[in-house]
Amino acid sequence: MENINTNNTKKIVLNGVAIALVFLATVFTRIPGPIPPGYINFGDAVIMIAAIFLGKSSGFIAGAFGSALADILAPGGLIFAPITFIVKGLEGYIIGRIAHVKRNEEIKYSKKLEARKILGVVAGALVMIAGYFLAELSVLKLFDPTFGYAAAIAELPFNFIQGGVSVALGYVLTSLLQKAGIHKFLE
Repeated sequence: MENINTNNTKKIVLNGVAIALVFLATVFTRIPGPIPPGYINFGDAVIMIAAIFLGKSSGFIAGAFGSALADILAPGGLIFAPITFIVKGLEGYIIGRIAHVKRNEEIKYSKKLEARKILGVVAGALVMIAGYFLAELSVLKLFDPTFGYAAAIAELPFNFIQGGVSVALGYVLTSLLQKAGIHKFLE
């Protein structure tokens, strides 16, 4: 019984740390986008790391809560927060579903593990890009008439930049953390 409580407590703490790291990475890498109050950031890299090491549920939690909190606190960003919650949560879930390294798997380098990581982070970035495109195209224009087709197209290259840079950062940082043995502290 004590081990179950310890594992639950550890998972809650790790999720809290992941939320905080996603929030901080989002806030401190914020670059204004072409359509205010939108911005690009590289918090997605931290979502990717959390999802790969902690799994789909933690990937969802870190992505949804950390990113939405950053939107809530950004000037004018409140309109994006519900969309961000869903999009970034799905991003983390998809990455964790594809690329999470389970306890009984070999953590050392393998082609299969590397292929899953690459597939996972790319799929996650594509979810983010498509999610924001669809939201700007349809949902956000219900609340702000400056959104719609033109805004969605204008934001698309910036979402690709955000996704691409985050894929590279997420993959490289995950690989470095694996080599450093971080998984030993997460089990």
